[in-house]
Amino acid sequence: MNIIFSDIDGTFQDLGADIAQINIDAIDALQKHQDKFVFVTGRGLEMVEEMQEASGLACDAIFANGAGLKKVGQPATYQNCLSIDTLKVILPILDAENILYFVHTTHEVLMLPVNQYHGNLQDLRESLTYMGEQGISLMDYKTNYFEETCYHVADIVAFLTKHPDRAILKVELMEASDIRHQMLREKLKSPLVTVFTSFVKTLEIVHPLSSKGSAIQNYLKDYTNVTSFGFGDGENDLPMFEVVDVAVAVENATEHIKQSSHHQTVSCQQGGVGKFIFEKILPE
Repeated sequence: MNIIFSDIDGTFQDLGADIAQINIDAIDALQKHQDKFVFVTGRGLEMVEEMQEASGLACDAIFANGAGLKKVGQPATYQNCLSIDTLKVILPILDAENILYFVHTTHEVLMLPVNQYHGNLQDLRESLTYMGEQGISLMDYKTNYFEETCYHVADIVAFLTKHPDRAILKVELMEASDIRHQMLREKLKSPLVTVFTSFVKTLEIVHPLSSKGSAIQNYLKDYTNVTSFGFGDGENDLPMFEVVDVAVAVENATEHIKQSSHHQTVSCQQGGVGKFIFEKILPE
């Protein structure tokens, strides 16, 4: 049996674009061949389910960069989540630096009132002008997400203390300045968390044991005699590449990811995941 693990953003689906049809066709062909396709993503569960429903897919999903697992037909499970005590350490650092951040829980995405981040959003929009229409679409989507989808509270720690049923999956932040990204990595460095780049102008903060790699290792415990493949494009895919049998980078991946892969395929936009599956994994 083959088990294919794939990142979504920048790997399976390009930013602001429809999924390449060859990727959808490849999953269908894999499942007919009794192989498995598993999404491994930093996205929250709701976004993964929306994507699968819109594209007619039904796959297991490791989400929130390894903190959650949703198998088809089963309830989601969670592990290696952040604690409120950890939030008490890291959120004051972000507040002091006026960083736009949002906290993913098992129930919602929490955010401070968005009106205090208008300057941050404008800086982000200006920093993405090099991307042209794609950058405009990204910031339109993110602005709407922050304003309409996130649940705004005056004090995130106080809210979570009053609602102990929420598990804290990760903290995500967006910052226009690359110099400040490096500064934040230094300020947040701690045995309590791992910090990494996950998307354009985005850093994520997770439990040290919450990674795509550890989640894949746990997933594979239920299977024997399998060959595992991992597809990725960014820093948070490196732990996946370390544990799968065959690591594949899409053409648009970072140079570090390419150097860490066994194979490369064409870009996300060109359907690199599906092309590799049809050419290298499925029998003729």
